[in-house]
Amino acid sequence: MSLAFILIMSACNHNESLNDDTASNGPHLFTSLPPDSTHIDFNNPLVEGLNTNVLLYEYFYNGGGISVGDLNNDGLQDIYFTSNLGDNKLYLNQGGLQFQDITEVAHATSRPGPWKTGVTIADVNGDGKEDIYVCYSGKMPSFKRANQLFINQGNDKAGIPNFLEQAAQFGIADTGYATQAFFFDFDRDGDLDMFLMNHNPTNLPLLDEASTLAILAKRELNTGVKLFRNDNNHFIDITSTSGLSSSALTYGLGA
Repeated sequence: MSLAFILIMSACNHNESLNDDTASNGPHLFTSLPPDSTHIDFNNPLVEGLNTNVLLYEYFYNGGGISVGDLNNDGLQDIYFTSNLGDNKLYLNQGGLQFQDITEVAHATSRPGPWKTGVTIADVNGDGKEDIYVCYSGKMPSFKRANQLFINQGNDKAGIPNFLEQAAQFGIADTGYATQAFFFDFDRDGDLDMFLMNHNPTNLPLLDEASTLAILAKRELNTGVKLFRNDNNHFIDITSTSGLSSSALTYGLGA
């Protein structure tokens, strides 16, 4: 699906003559801007194959993710897209609704292949610069599901932010079936902690009450949700003591 960028428009001038369509339906509030205008040419192709289809992976058509934030602190909102099977893209906002693809020069490229899901822009290490956290999922070896954390290293002379992938160093290169990460200061100590929304790609059979209670009582590391506490920019998994349900019955889509 090609992406058209959406611009919120102000109401039409009342002095302008309205055509019959506008008069009956009200003024248009949105205008679709084509890729050749914004230079946002991101595409998320879903190509079905023997190993890539909805029968093998139920979440096949759930789509990727998008996050918006000012990555170079110039007052303009930049955009990061994730592609399930293709390449993620980072676009720098140059003003006037003009964007530049800086994915490679900013060192914010994703691993090749499936399966990228949500993306979150947040100042993870609290240095005043926005970072990027990318989630992975899919029925594949666990190392291919390791989430990525791109730490913002600051701008180069051209004003382009540069990133360094450091998920393992921060303790959040999680290899579960991730949908989306949410950063917030749950313990009010001044730094951002992380809630990781995972999902279960396997349909469980219809269960009786006793079996359901047994599953709910058992934590499942790859499919259950997770809560991480930030301790001096190293994240500690505290799910077991948090009171959160983190079982195989997690089918998380959002938080």
